[in-house]
Amino acid sequence: MFAQWALMGIVGIAGITGTLAGCLPVHAASACSILSILSPANDQLLTSYNGMDAPSLIPAIFGSDIDREPSNPPQMWPAATGSAAPVLSDLPLPGLLRETALPVDYCGLHQGMAAALILAVLGGWISLQTYSTNRKLRHEMRECESAEAKFRSLVEQRLVGIFIIQDCQFVYINPKFAQMFGYPVEDMMDRLGPLDLIAQADQMQAHEYLCHPPSSDNSGIHHTFSAIRRDGSLFELGISGEAHDYQGRPAILGVALDITEQNRMQRQLNYLAFYDSLTELPNRALFFDRLNQTLAYHKRSGSSFALMVLDLDGFKGVNDAYGHQIGDLLLVTVGRQLRNCIREADTVARMGGDEFTIILQDVHQSDNVILVANKILATLTEPLFLMGYTCRISASLGICIAPQDGSDMETLLSCADAAMYESKARGKNTYTFYRSALNSDRLAKTPLLEWSEQLHLGVTVIDEQHSQMVALLNRIGEAIKQGREEESVMVLFNELAAFSHMHFETERQLMDETVYTDIVAHQQEHRKLLEELHSIRGQFDSVSPLLTLQTLKDWLRSHIIHSDRALAEALIASGTETATQELFQTLHQPIEE
Repeated sequence: MFAQWALMGIVGIAGITGTLAGCLPVHAASACSILSILSPANDQLLTSYNGMDAPSLIPAIFGSDIDREPSNPPQMWPAATGSAAPVLSDLPLPGLLRETALPVDYCGLHQGMAAALILAVLGGWISLQTYSTNRKLRHEMRECESAEAKFRSLVEQRLVGIFIIQDCQFVYINPKFAQMFGYPVEDMMDRLGPLDLIAQADQMQAHEYLCHPPSSDNSGIHHTFSAIRRDGSLFELGISGEAHDYQGRPAILGVALDITEQNRMQRQLNYLAFYDSLTELPNRALFFDRLNQTLAYHKRSGSSFALMVLDLDGFKGVNDAYGHQIGDLLLVTVGRQLRNCIREADTVARMGGDEFTIILQDVHQSDNVILVANKILATLTEPLFLMGYTCRISASLGICIAPQDGSDMETLLSCADAAMYESKARGKNTYTFYRSALNSDRLAKTPLLEWSEQLHLGVTVIDEQHSQMVALLNRIGEAIKQGREEESVMVLFNELAAFSHMHFETERQLMDETVYTDIVAHQQEHRKLLEELHSIRGQFDSVSPLLTLQTLKDWLRSHIIHSDRALAEALIASGTETATQELFQTLHQPIEE
């Protein structure tokens, strides 16, 4: 501000000087002296006019067209006859001008005033521009300081660690980074380097990634290390960084995350996606993947493998007599026994309910398969003692051999499934090879899901609707096996969805009548089942038909055996079963098979 006001003062003095220069006759030397004092930078220019009298000096400076003797010159001071013109020292002017004692001859006030006005306006404009620019700069500086403070606060309070590494040493870390390792920031900066925080097994990789900034053509650093906390415990550290210049030298700017829990959750999700949560055996999805890999391997090698489908006999009786807890424990025990009956290279999976599948690798002759089948049957027929209860079950096995009985998943599973039903028809607790027991006509007539005693709940209206849903499911399975057009299959899907919605509404009415305590959870289960059915229908054209059929089969079995069994028991206990007869007559809508 002081500089601005000083500039304005100089411009004002220049204006006054211009005014006086226009209205006073001055000697050239005196005029040059004044202007030289006011503007030392023009000394050389003014010297060139030295020796000129005032009438010659003014036109030389301001132009020859200036009339130095106007017809009616303004009279600034009255002139006395015979008296001398006033001198500058007689005027009330500052000491500098008074000392020059310039004589006054005439006054061209209009030229001086014009020059003064131009200089004043120019000076004011310069002052305003300077003031505006300085004000804008101060505002921008305040904004920069505020942004820097916010950015620093953001970095310091981030939930992720932030670091800068230069020459394999930390030059900056935020508090979160130090907190992950259990150190104060100062201790890490003063005493520790990046390699001091990495487990010995990852030292070489850490040195490669953290001590050498990535080149310009590199996308950056993305790596996981086993890191060491201050207390010696290990955790999984995820690092992401890029090369940057820091104080004119290459460095690594990056973020760090403790991803131990994230990786644990991801492993758990992956496990749940491919393993049965109850028995910890591979589930249907993983089984299909392994069966597909097995087919590819044996096609290349030319060897054979066996596929078994196993269904437990007597499981429903145990489940009904002793409850679901014993039933679940029985399934867990069976899963463990089946694993003990096969080799490590083989696969046993739970397809849903009490149905299991087994892949036996590199089968050179059927006798090897028979040995495994007999071992399984002998193991499962032994009594099981579970929580004080004695449980007796057996199994029906269906067996097929690839590639003799088929070279694709759909054919092999259909063959083994048909052979399993043949074992049940022969009295259960036995095995059947497909090639010796069945023909193609029997295979084509094998239903996707048979209505059995296991699916019977004892509530008339619910059992009737369940049987119709099974019939619809089998019609979908038959249409898919016959290779019908997708449009006709979608019509059957829509029928099943509409009937399922009606069935769930029937159950809601029954729950309202009995004041069923788990009505909210049961209705949520209904919504989930409808969403799953729509999802299966939507993915029909993008997944294996066999996978679609197995998913549909498990979808309905799970609903009947798990969701509706508890409801049926509550309805029977409350005496509502007798009242459902009228409802059954109203809602009964048989479906032709």
